[in-house]
Amino acid sequence: MVRETAGRGITRIVLQPEDAPLSTPIAFTDGDGKEAFLTLTAFESLPRPVFRLRGGGAGETRQTANGEVVSFAGGEKEEREPSRRARLSFACPEGSVLTGLGQHEDGIFDYARERERLYQHNMKIAIPFVLSSAGWGLLIEAGCAMTWEGEGNGFTFRLDAARTVSFVVIRGENCAEVLRRLTEVTGRPALLPKWAYGYIQSKERYHSARELTETAREFRRRKLGLDCIVLDWMSWKEGCWGDKTPDPERFPDVHALTEALHAMNVRLMVSVWPNISAGRDREEMEAAGAFLPASQIYDAFSPAARDLYWRQCMRFWMSGGADALWCDSCEPMTDPDWCGPEKRDPDERMRLITEASEVRMDPERMNQYGAEHLRGLRDHWLREIPGKRPVLLARSGGIDSSALGAILWSGDVCARWDVLRSQVTEGIKAACSGLAWWTLDIGGFFVGRKEPWFWRGDYDGGAEDPGYRELYLRWFQFGCMLPVFRSHGTDTPREPWAFGPEDGAGYRALRQTIALRYRLLPYIYSCAAETCRTGLPMVRAMMTAFPDHPETHALHDQYVFGGALLVKPVTRPLSGGGGQTEVSLPPCGWYNLFSMDYTPGGAVSVSTPPDRFPLMIRAGSLLPLAGEAACAAEAAARELLVFGGADGAFTLYDDAGDGFGEGRRIPLRYEEATGELTLGAGGAPLPLTVRFIAPDGALRQTDTVYEGKELRIRRDACPAAGKADGRIMIREETTHE
Repeated sequence: MVRETAGRGITRIVLQPEDAPLSTPIAFTDGDGKEAFLTLTAFESLPRPVFRLRGGGAGETRQTANGEVVSFAGGEKEEREPSRRARLSFACPEGSVLTGLGQHEDGIFDYARERERLYQHNMKIAIPFVLSSAGWGLLIEAGCAMTWEGEGNGFTFRLDAARTVSFVVIRGENCAEVLRRLTEVTGRPALLPKWAYGYIQSKERYHSARELTETAREFRRRKLGLDCIVLDWMSWKEGCWGDKTPDPERFPDVHALTEALHAMNVRLMVSVWPNISAGRDREEMEAAGAFLPASQIYDAFSPAARDLYWRQCMRFWMSGGADALWCDSCEPMTDPDWCGPEKRDPDERMRLITEASEVRMDPERMNQYGAEHLRGLRDHWLREIPGKRPVLLARSGGIDSSALGAILWSGDVCARWDVLRSQVTEGIKAACSGLAWWTLDIGGFFVGRKEPWFWRGDYDGGAEDPGYRELYLRWFQFGCMLPVFRSHGTDTPREPWAFGPEDGAGYRALRQTIALRYRLLPYIYSCAAETCRTGLPMVRAMMTAFPDHPETHALHDQYVFGGALLVKPVTRPLSGGGGQTEVSLPPCGWYNLFSMDYTPGGAVSVSTPPDRFPLMIRAGSLLPLAGEAACAAEAAARELLVFGGADGAFTLYDDAGDGFGEGRRIPLRYEEATGELTLGAGGAPLPLTVRFIAPDGALRQTDTVYEGKELRIRRDACPAAGKADGRIMIREETTHE
């Protein structure tokens, strides 16, 4: 056994098979004589055989929910070097919330007495990291499938294949400090280009270059904010699933397509797949021996295969000016479970996926396929496109995904209210697992109901159904308050104008939500930069944001977004009580951003008609806002709201929006006792309207120009401007009476 200090508050343990069974428990304490906050009580390591398919043959092409795949019936297996199954059992004091473990399907937040299966699958991102509300975290450094079993006063990890077992224990004063220290082990998140924090329009699917450009043009005509449009699958010729050669009839000139979009300040994201059924890319992979055994899935563990895959991405799309890669289906062995009319038992689902995977990949690394795929793309991108920050959207990845510039999303979820409720929890939990850039398919991927167990939405009428319009709007509002704001799905259109006429309440509410995103973009981009500097995710569980308020620690239907904003998505229809939403607010003073009403805190019932959701900002916050903007490039800070009632600080960040040049930071500070706002030296010149808002609603404001030198503004020296109300934030006409 090796025990080493890997940083302040960070301890790594390395165990070999000969260390099993433990002769003495391994305790983690805050000092001599203090009670252990975590103890390894048992370690077991037992041999297990490893077999690999030989592969070969032509295989059979089948159409599945993951597209056209080539399958090989059985095949001979050869025995490889054996591995070992391991068990790690830990004890910890009862009463704390244990969360993290990635993102799954069921909306479980506290795993203290729950079971979870950690393997990569559609709708599952397996991250073997657990965060305790008691201020510690545990990372299992293994790439195999595993299970977690919560036992109240302890828990057990069972690892399917790990010869050497290592884990990292992180101790901090609170959860925020643990998450910051976690990134000292996994890498700080990489800042995405500014456009990636704007609105991303996607659907299954845009069929041609013409349809992409016409859709972008319609956004501009309607003055709807847009930064990126997504080309989903079938960019290739019919019958060539996964080939990265564009269909010459539908996409005759990639350069012309990206130039047309870029002229409108719109970026292009293109879907690429690891499974390649036909075409030039398949022929090249076969010739290079670059497929996993008995499959047509490229071997992301092979450096040579990663090199070839990147060259194929570069050949047309990346050399043609595409701005992002959507790395779809990068948990490639899902087909054994992603079929059939009934959802299987959880253990059977795991068995099907792991058995199909372990004969094609090293079982010690099967959970790392997506991570290796993303790392290969990131590394090549940085070398060959040095002036653009990588943007990779993926359904699976490792705990270092955010450091690679990867956005993970929750997979092909269904359009139902219970799924929306679960997605809120899963997003919070993903952040507790160290995933800084997480998003989802706004509105659910599957909207209607069909035979497969996973295609179980409630709305066959799609965007024509008033019930779906209401669900979509609430999902859209939730998506607006995530690091990445992206609509996507099948069965029905996703453009805002599909949800009603321009003077209709639904369309106007969607338009208002997009406008809200761009209004907040200076705040969002500054928070993203701070996440990259410190490692603390933008989405923060209540137990992360409020360590001194244990009554909030188990809450998982509301969260803090970037430090100042508290968000509670509305997850029930109006007919089910969605018109009033209760929010639990710690007693530090809060303003409702839609009305500017002030409350000291506690349980507050907020009116939530269709175009409103609980969006609160704590007293003492400094909120930079953009003016009217159609894209991120236009969303510079033009206003600063100062919410009285407490001291506050914020760092306003901006840069060129892409590339790796130096950014500009303006430290902002407000002192309640003196009513003085200070803008520190160092930033670029900036015209600003500054508004001071008091708990009693009194509004004072002034126009000024920050010249890069320290600037002080006294609240009482600013002219009175009446009462603050929601028109400060939302300038469009409201959609309710």
